[in-house]
Amino acid sequence: MTNNNDIHISGSGKMGGGRYGSVNISGSGKLQGSIECDSMHVSGACKVEEGELTVHGELHCSGATKVEGSLSANLVKTSGSIHVEGSAAVQEALSVSGSFNSEGELRVGSLSVSGVCKAEGNISGNEIAVSGVLKTPGDVQAERFRSSGALSIDGLLNAETVAIELSGDSMIRSIGGGRVQVKKRNGSFVILGFKRRVHLNCEQIEADEIDLEYTDCQTVRGVNVHIGPECVIDRVEYSGTLTTDANCSIGEKVKI
Repeated sequence: MTNNNDIHISGSGKMGGGRYGSVNISGSGKLQGSIECDSMHVSGACKVEEGELTVHGELHCSGATKVEGSLSANLVKTSGSIHVEGSAAVQEALSVSGSFNSEGELRVGSLSVSGVCKAEGNISGNEIAVSGVLKTPGDVQAERFRSSGALSIDGLLNAETVAIELSGDSMIRSIGGGRVQVKKRNGSFVILGFKRRVHLNCEQIEADEIDLEYTDCQTVRGVNVHIGPECVIDRVEYSGTLTTDANCSIGEKVKI
């Protein structure tokens, strides 16, 4: 300890649960029981055993952090790895340039992912921006959703605006919102001499305004719909206008 309510571990150490000021771990630290603190910085390895972690300020991790319970923080930045065995709630912003994994739901003010972010439960936030990997078997709820990375969402992606720039294959079971746009990212995608496939696979897309490229989807339903190049759509339902590219395939067009 540096004073009566701070923790500093630079070697190997253990601390009991409780209320602390700042927690700094540059070695290997085990925190036994629930921890509540003002701030936490981990550049080594930290494990919160059989308890919850509550950080009223910022949690910054450039090492490895594991929480056997749930996580609650105002701000989280990780260029290392954070694994939460329970749910995670970040009131202001979660920034992931390393890896973040929650075995429960993930609730954030805003989420920025240039690394890998996974949640076994639903993900919800005001604004979500992905340039890395986002994966969940549940739903994703946001006001604004932007992606130029890789997506694997087994549930519903629901946002007022959805803007997806494809740089490889992504999968989303269903998309709903006010405006949905799916475009291919500019440039060629070649790995080890092989051309990389660039497509979005989806069962259903429903929104007021829909603009798609490189999308395979069973049902597209909207007011004004544009089906662009390299799309394969089984059925399109529209109440306003429908425009199509010459290089697309549509099984059925229905004006409703």
